[in-house]
Amino acid sequence: MTEEGQEEEPMPPVLARARASDIRTDPFPHIVIPDALPSKDYTRLAAAFPPFERIAGKCSGQLPSNRRHPMLAHSILRAPDLADCWKAFVRQHSGPAFLERVGELFRGYWPTAILAELEGRFSGHTVERLNLAVSSQSKIMQDARIEINTPVHGAPSSSRGPHLDQASRIFSGLFYMRAPEDDSEGGELVLYRWKRGGVGNIGAYELPGDDVEAVVRIPYRANQLVLFPQGIDALHGVGMRYPTPHFRRYVFITAELDHDWLYPPRVHDDLGRKAAQV
Repeated sequence: MTEEGQEEEPMPPVLARARASDIRTDPFPHIVIPDALPSKDYTRLAAAFPPFERIAGKCSGQLPSNRRHPMLAHSILRAPDLADCWKAFVRQHSGPAFLERVGELFRGYWPTAILAELEGRFSGHTVERLNLAVSSQSKIMQDARIEINTPVHGAPSSSRGPHLDQASRIFSGLFYMRAPEDDSEGGELVLYRWKRGGVGNIGAYELPGDDVEAVVRIPYRANQLVLFPQGIDALHGVGMRYPTPHFRRYVFITAELDHDWLYPPRVHDDLGRKAAQV
């Protein structure tokens, strides 16, 4: 609340300034928005970023190196001790209006298979926020979850190498919240393409280097958004992080179906032929 007792002015969504002309297609469709939020809004969020103990719980001794810890939107909205600005942010970015905005922004870039699952539209579906404690009752689950990677000690490491996100994913967004004092090296987002013109094991947690090649490196930078539709070519990973006492901070903004839809090209062809025979 403001000093006058009025509600704070709502902050715009991180895609407020995004345009279709901003979409980059190499090595797959994605968008990068620097300064995604107005400075005053980003500063407000950053100042209220939850401490490690609030996200991951108390930990005695040295923290495991470069380990990811999430806090789902569902949990943030139920937490009485978290700032109202955070609740407003995750509510906005895990709701149907944001899903529709992403759908419209990437019009013409969505895989045919996901459009078939969604009947060609990103509105009018049953939608809820992801809650790992209960079974979904909706077609689409959304999330805008705080995530951190712990400091790196010992050898440099990557929190996750090249991979495709889970086969039910609709889109993935990373809103970086690098702390002002963070002078660490690495931790950038790396975009890859398949090698040898073939598609490897799309379900692998990390793909071997022989299967992919790095094409684009997007710096880990405060108040920067990277967002892309899921697809057979949407290969990405996190660059090597070097020893640092700092946490890597970001919000993961996403939506997923209640079932898998992404399969290797051969399987999609087989499904299409079977559907045509019905």
